[in-house]
Amino acid sequence: MTEYFTSDLSQELKAARLAKGYSLDQLAEITKIQPKFLRAIEDNDEDSLPEQFYARAFAKQYAKAVGLNPDEFFEEADFDPQIINDLSHAHRDDDGVVRAGTNTTMTFKSKFRGWIPKIWLLIILAVGLFLAWFVVTRVSSGSNQSGSNSQVEVTSSSVPQSSSSAASSSSNKNALTMGTAQTNVAQLTTTYNVASQLTNDHKLLVKAQNGGTTLKVTDGTGKVLYNAWMNQNTEQTIDLPANTPIINIQLSQVSHADLTLNDSQHVDIPNLPTNPAATTWNVVLNFNK
Repeated sequence: MTEYFTSDLSQELKAARLAKGYSLDQLAEITKIQPKFLRAIEDNDEDSLPEQFYARAFAKQYAKAVGLNPDEFFEEADFDPQIINDLSHAHRDDDGVVRAGTNTTMTFKSKFRGWIPKIWLLIILAVGLFLAWFVVTRVSSGSNQSGSNSQVEVTSSSVPQSSSSAASSSSNKNALTMGTAQTNVAQLTTTYNVASQLTNDHKLLVKAQNGGTTLKVTDGTGKVLYNAWMNQNTEQTIDLPANTPIINIQLSQVSHADLTLNDSQHVDIPNLPTNPAATTWNVVLNFNK
């Protein structure tokens, strides 16, 4: 088989490139020839080059780019160019790089790349259908809920007057007027006078925090409604019966407790002594008519 060109010519081309200070990548930008073909020319690697006709054309382009005369350069290495019967695979890409002898038969990988836009289109279509179904479902659900609410309103309007009275009573119970806290440091007591709540029952919610506390709740007669140790991060609800004028809440660690009446009214314990800090403390609730 006739050599494409001699190793001496390959070395001369490489020497001329280095003299110009070009890297293979830079030379590829100038010649629009892939770096792998330029490297194959320098290494006289015919197996990595395209057909002989294109290899010669690449070498001439290489010589011209590094300042050599292509025609004179190849006079010493004349050979009969190989006759190429099939040039159907030869083409030039959009970037100007010549691709020689490329088989255009689509591989599985190239076919798969062609499917990618279709796959994305199917995904987008599926997402769109899901969103449409979700919106329709929510609208339908909202309509049903609205109808149910309307039915509840109609039914509620026919409730006897006694129920309305009970609701009014419950509203009055929640609308507590605690008044101003009265602190008696000598007696270790904070007192509240709660107006217009004697005839209502109440719920006292105690939450233990920062280490826990002993909780004892008694009425004015000394009856114990609750008496136990509360661990940290626990809570206890104590029922306070109607017509109980006095409730005493005793805490062994007052700073470890948080008090709430009827789930809405926080019971503050202000003006606690700080030197020394208060520990045992009493909170007195006077429910008035």
